[in-house]
Amino acid sequence: MTPVISYAQGTDATKPAVNADNQNGSNSNADPATDKENPLLFSADEVDYSDDLKTVTARGNVEISRDNRVLMADTVSYDMTKDVVSASGNVKMLEPTGEVVFANYVELTGDFKEGIIKDIYVLLDDHTRLAGVGARRSEGNFTELAKAVYSPCKVCEDDPEKPPLWRIKAARVTHDQKGQNIEYKDARLEFEGVPILYSPYFSHPDPTVKRRSGLLAPTFGSTSYVGARFELPYYWVIDKSSDLTLRPIVTAKKGPVLASEYRRKFDTGNLNIIDSITDGGDDGWQGHIDADGRFDIDKNWRWGFDAEQASSKTYMSRYGFGSPSVLTSNLFGERFSAQNYGRIDGYYFQGLKEEDSRATSPLVLPHAQYHARTTPDAIGAYTTLDLDALSLSRREGADSNRLSGKVGWELPHIGDYGDVTKITLSMRGDSYMVNNVTRSGQSDYTGYAGRAVPLAAIDWNMPFVRDEGGYHQVIKPIAMVAWSPNGGNPDEIPNEDSQSFEFDDINLFSHDRYGGLDKVEDGLRASYGMEWGIYGQNGGYTNALFGQSYRLEDNGTFADGSGLDKHLSDYVGRVTVAPNQFVDLTYRFRLDSSDFSPRRNQLAASVGEERTLRLDLSYLQLTENAGSEEFNDREELYFNATHRFNDYWSGNGYGRFDLDQNGDPLEYGIGFQYEDECFIFDGRVRRTFYQDQDLGQSDEIMFRLVFKTLGEFASQAGL
Repeated sequence: MTPVISYAQGTDATKPAVNADNQNGSNSNADPATDKENPLLFSADEVDYSDDLKTVTARGNVEISRDNRVLMADTVSYDMTKDVVSASGNVKMLEPTGEVVFANYVELTGDFKEGIIKDIYVLLDDHTRLAGVGARRSEGNFTELAKAVYSPCKVCEDDPEKPPLWRIKAARVTHDQKGQNIEYKDARLEFEGVPILYSPYFSHPDPTVKRRSGLLAPTFGSTSYVGARFELPYYWVIDKSSDLTLRPIVTAKKGPVLASEYRRKFDTGNLNIIDSITDGGDDGWQGHIDADGRFDIDKNWRWGFDAEQASSKTYMSRYGFGSPSVLTSNLFGERFSAQNYGRIDGYYFQGLKEEDSRATSPLVLPHAQYHARTTPDAIGAYTTLDLDALSLSRREGADSNRLSGKVGWELPHIGDYGDVTKITLSMRGDSYMVNNVTRSGQSDYTGYAGRAVPLAAIDWNMPFVRDEGGYHQVIKPIAMVAWSPNGGNPDEIPNEDSQSFEFDDINLFSHDRYGGLDKVEDGLRASYGMEWGIYGQNGGYTNALFGQSYRLEDNGTFADGSGLDKHLSDYVGRVTVAPNQFVDLTYRFRLDSSDFSPRRNQLAASVGEERTLRLDLSYLQLTENAGSEEFNDREELYFNATHRFNDYWSGNGYGRFDLDQNGDPLEYGIGFQYEDECFIFDGRVRRTFYQDQDLGQSDEIMFRLVFKTLGEFASQAGL
């Protein structure tokens, strides 16, 4: 049994009691003046006490603790007169901060705050390492190492004498634990043992620091748009809840740019602001802003905003701040409750395409929405209420002011045979005051327009379920019938929120396939189809959907090529195959109703495993008569392959091709990455062939070098 001694340090202590049969031995004869709150506790295989020398010597698996610090060694001697602890042989010290200090010999005061250490090796709490031939400890805070080395890299097990991938050598290193800082004097950075950089003084935060003001890693580069480029960011911790990153950018062709990012966390939300500004010469001052905020008012209410604006259409692409096609500014407030939702918005849009104009861009102020639903009654029926108010204006073009209300009643029912039926009845009314609305074959209209749109619909499906072996199979016929009166889309009502429309498997069984309120689907229509799925016990599955829609009236509600412009619609469907975690394939299609020729094909596939080889593929085909609002006669292929060569190296290659134009590429690139516990090196080569107004095709080379725990070095070049 291991003897244990408990000793309370004081000015006049007597011999402590040691009892090999009692591991909770205590100093029952200690002087009342001794420090009982912070005792010095010994645990060892053998303990000797000298009355003459006033020393305690412990041998074999010695462990001493005090003030949450623990000292372990083969042999420890404590001089009570001088209050000095000496330890030798496999010395290890555990600090309250999580650091571990290894040494051959230490000599410390009884409180472990002052002393010397020989052949020191410090393992910091993120597994980075400090080592030196000797060290001095002072004030229980500073550890000063002589002829020291710092590195987060592991030592090679096969060749311990081999230098780590990178390290910092210095004549003297000081670790300030309270200040959370590591300082170097006469420091040099070595890579694979070769010195590559020298500095008479260098410092960085220790691994316990999560945020600290200071310079960040610089970036270098060159593009055909701005020429040579240099950026040296500065990170400023303003307080515990906010920070600011200043990003001064110097360019050869376009002059300096000042960018910044401000972040603040409030008790009720957060605020983020990204912006930039530069002197554009003849074009005047140029810049952009991308800000957002979200704030809780109480448990039901919140408000927020998004602010996105740029001084010119190509400014953000030119200076590397992204390539959006539209910037959206939004101010909103919203309320949540169990079954009700309300929201009020204001919108302003800035289109960045060549044909976009600020004069015709709409200002939406306000747009108010409210949705409510009652709890189901005794037969399961419930009532819904939807209210909508919108005011939209332009400097040039049509203006629209809309009030809309809809009351609905829904009754779901599950039959004795598992059939699921839902009856829907609703009445909707829309009132418009419009200005300069373009009408086909007539003069522009200014004045009042309105409509009443009743709806009656019934949805039905009946799943047939079969379990066989380890599989669960479901076959489900689905049908929907809906009716609204014809003539629901007069020319006097502008179409502002329902311009983008695609007929597909997602909206096949919708009562109204338009996404907004300005256009409605009218007449008698029906949809029917079949869904099939088979599901395995381990998560793998395959399912498919195929269906068609029928419209009684051919009244021009849907445009030519939309797939719904005839009595019988195109066929739509999807097939998903995901037998396991390594294969995920989804194919969506639209086929002509007369000859089954494809009007739209879309394939998305992921094959493989991320830790070895992963292939992601997407394919899109739109025929000339597909009725797409954005593209006509388009065929595009995109792929990305990622491969991990070993524990450290990985690479990827990707490409996007316009197959309709002889397979010409739109963009392609390759990349690679090396990462271990102390170092990251990655790179990318990219070429794009897009023409964006005054910006043409470009080549880009980028690489990034990261010394973990110190920061990163990045470079980018565009040719």
